[in-house]
Amino acid sequence: MNPLYMIQCTLDPRAFMAFAREQGLDPGRGELDLGYLGHAWLKAAFGDRAPGRWRLFMPGPPQRRFLPARILAYSDHPADALGDHLARFGTPSVEAVCPADGIQGKALPQEWPPNRHYAFEALCCPVGRKARQGTEKDVFLLATEQAPEETLERATVYQDWFRTRAEAVEGIQILNIDVNAFRLGKVMRKTQDHPRNPRQAIRPQAEFRGVLKATGDGGLLDLLRRGVGRHRAFGFGMILLRPA
Repeated sequence: MNPLYMIQCTLDPRAFMAFAREQGLDPGRGELDLGYLGHAWLKAAFGDRAPGRWRLFMPGPPQRRFLPARILAYSDHPADALGDHLARFGTPSVEAVCPADGIQGKALPQEWPPNRHYAFEALCCPVGRKARQGTEKDVFLLATEQAPEETLERATVYQDWFRTRAEAVEGIQILNIDVNAFRLGKVMRKTQDHPRNPRQAIRPQAEFRGVLKATGDGGLLDLLRRGVGRHRAFGFGMILLRPA
């Protein structure tokens, strides 16, 4: 099995916002889609080596003095390879967000004890489609098309959605799960037209916490590599683990 690395990029918030303006994502024009901004920076910094499963942590005003802004990610490439790519090919404004020496990493163990319980946390975008070409919708709204809305609990629909997708990975069992936080937020995506044009949409964002059981090491690493749900390239679906 190929090694999997956990990467941390410590960000300079001012340089990050300057990069946003450079990309035409002016923070002063309503809600800034930080997931799109993080995706744009990772691609500009690392090109084809950009991690596919990642999460942005931007502490609010009370915590800024104690907690850094950072991206945590799972990558098939070690930190030194990412730093080398950034140093050679990144523009000054991109490198100002996180210089190469601000990238840290570690290789995750290839072997994990079987039948161990792990606490997990994941920020996900619980959406789906009725058909392959159907319109993407909040899975709670999709569920209301099959049952009266008053009979459904949004948290329960989301929990079932997460469990189904996580347990599709062989060897993974979700023992308990809660929706720790929920919001409807604006996301920006580009159309597939030529030229590609930006468009905004409202999407659900739910933070899940719970405990999972992994019957073997392969399934757990597969889950970390894959993540859960759609929009994973934009900062959703990364699974973070800690001791249960």
